[in-house]
Amino acid sequence: MHEVFAALARNAAQRPTAPAFRDEAQALDWRALAARVASLSAALADAPPVIGLAVPGGVDFVVADLAVTLSGRRFVPVPFFFSPEQQAHVLADAEVGAIIGAPRAAAFGLPVIAPNAPDRGADLPRYGGGATRVIYTSGSSGRPKGVVLGDRQLSGSVMALADVVGATAGDKHLSVLPLAQLLEQSCGVFLPILAGAETVFSAGATFALLGGPVAPFLAAMVRENPTTSLVAPTLLARWLDAIEAGGAPAPASLRFVAVGGALTPPSVLARAELHAIPVCEGYGLSECCAVVAMNPPNDAMAGTVGRVLDPLDVKIIDGEITVAGPTVMQGYLNGAAAPERWHTGDNGHFHEGRLVVEGRRDALIVTGAGRNISPEWVESRVTADPRIKGAALCHGADDSLVLVVALSTPIAPTDIAALLTDLPAYARPAAVIFAEPKHPGLLFPAGTPNRAVAADVARSGARFPLFENSEACLT
Repeated sequence: MHEVFAALARNAAQRPTAPAFRDEAQALDWRALAARVASLSAALADAPPVIGLAVPGGVDFVVADLAVTLSGRRFVPVPFFFSPEQQAHVLADAEVGAIIGAPRAAAFGLPVIAPNAPDRGADLPRYGGGATRVIYTSGSSGRPKGVVLGDRQLSGSVMALADVVGATAGDKHLSVLPLAQLLEQSCGVFLPILAGAETVFSAGATFALLGGPVAPFLAAMVRENPTTSLVAPTLLARWLDAIEAGGAPAPASLRFVAVGGALTPPSVLARAELHAIPVCEGYGLSECCAVVAMNPPNDAMAGTVGRVLDPLDVKIIDGEITVAGPTVMQGYLNGAAAPERWHTGDNGHFHEGRLVVEGRRDALIVTGAGRNISPEWVESRVTADPRIKGAALCHGADDSLVLVVALSTPIAPTDIAALLTDLPAYARPAAVIFAEPKHPGLLFPAGTPNRAVAADVARSGARFPLFENSEACLT
């Protein structure tokens, strides 16, 4: 993080009135940002060693993130999209001593620090190093696990991303992903600071990502004319649907739209190319500081997640993606230190020097006929449809494949079948079960399924036939 704070000081000195960060309520230039970070960092002099952040996003999140880090304390974002039980677990597990946020943060039962400290007129101090942050990932069980990251991991990742993205002071980043997610912290906060670029936050666009109305996202794209942004495959599909329904085309200003978090359907990538949206797939996980591989602008290869970031060593061991290098986490909070080579749990291979991700190893379905099926391969076909918020392929006790689908709007089983006709017989589900998107625990915030919950739904839900001659039904 030394590079980030050095860039912040440089921007404040050389481009003091240039725009830095803006949301619906406030805007900061580089001089004002540096002043607010310095003031809040100084106000934390007597604060506990672990500080939580209960600000959903925007400018206040950026100031708090930088100030807590500058003060050398441990920074723990509390994701607003976590359940109250998950949030309580985060605070207890990380031993958070105080929390930055609005007055309602007092509900957590901890001392509350306002994100706006009185301006003391002090210059931005030099970063002394040693700060850590804990990023909580809900994981497959829904119980959050804390990933501990320090200067080594963050600096290695951010500097490698800077080379791939090629950010400049002329960029404008539209921030859509929640800032509690490390990828948006890196690409929406740290990279713009390094480049001296502007970041614009849109709460409406973020809620569109989480299943809310898509109109605020579309309006933000038209209004801001950004050059970069990060989206999830489901939001990309909804964006394309709006364009094809007669909406505004993608801004010509865009040069880099990263997409990740789940497998992007090939049909969605093809449509994005048709509509001149410069989509670049990437791959990563919090345990490796969010990004392991990324397609660069103007050199993206569809079907791959790009080349491995320069400081990392990725090897495929028994079909599994493994990662070594400076971005591998320190370890899980309250757990053992991470090994030198991290086994990601994802299957993959290389194609022409680029990484291809095949799906989670623990989700792999092996049928009675000996077929290996990655659920993501099947699920991505249906989640390309905007009426479908999420899907999970399940393996029944009778060796049949059942697709659990969470609907945004009604859809007929025949329409589901039409989305799957390009699959080989052995991968076609025999039936579909429709579920509500709000079914407790069925979908994680990014739209990916909780497979344990989906399996329960598959055992009890009403089945509608899809492919009666599915090979997976044969024994």
